[in-house]
Amino acid sequence: MAGPNRGQSLKNALLRYRVLAYATGVFLLLLTLHIVMQGFQMRNTDLSWFSNEGLSAVIPGSGHLIPMIHGWLYLIYVIVAVDLWMRTRLPLGSTILVVLAGTVPVMSFVAERWVTGRVQPMVGAVVERKPRPDAVQKQS
Repeated sequence: MAGPNRGQSLKNALLRYRVLAYATGVFLLLLTLHIVMQGFQMRNTDLSWFSNEGLSAVIPGSGHLIPMIHGWLYLIYVIVAVDLWMRTRLPLGSTILVVLAGTVPVMSFVAERWVTGRVQPMVGAVVERKPRPDAVQKQS
C-alpha cells in the first residue's frame, strides 16, 4: 500500500487496534470476575458452577451482557488485528499470539504494548510526499 496517505492510514489502523485491545481486555477481566464469583457462590448454594448469578448479583443483567459484549468485541479485535498485520507485515507467529491474547486475561494489554512498540516506528518512518509545485502545474 504505497499512497500519499499511507502514514495516516497506518496510524488509524494502530489506533483502532489499541482501542479494541483495551476494550477486549476490560471485558475479558469482567468476564473472569463473573466466573470467579460464580465459583464462590457455588459454595453457598446447591447449584452447579454456571447456574449461579455471578456478577449479576451485583450488577443486574451483567451475567448475560458481559460474555456477549466480550464475544463481539473479540471478533472485531481479531478483524482489526488482521487488518493491522496486513498493513505492517509483522511476523505471522507473533500476530497469531497477538490475536490469541484477546482470550487470556491481561494479555491483550501486554500485546497492545508490544504491537504499539513495533508499529509506532513504522508510522514515524513513513515519509509523506508532497507534490512538487511544477508537477501540480502540469496536471492542470
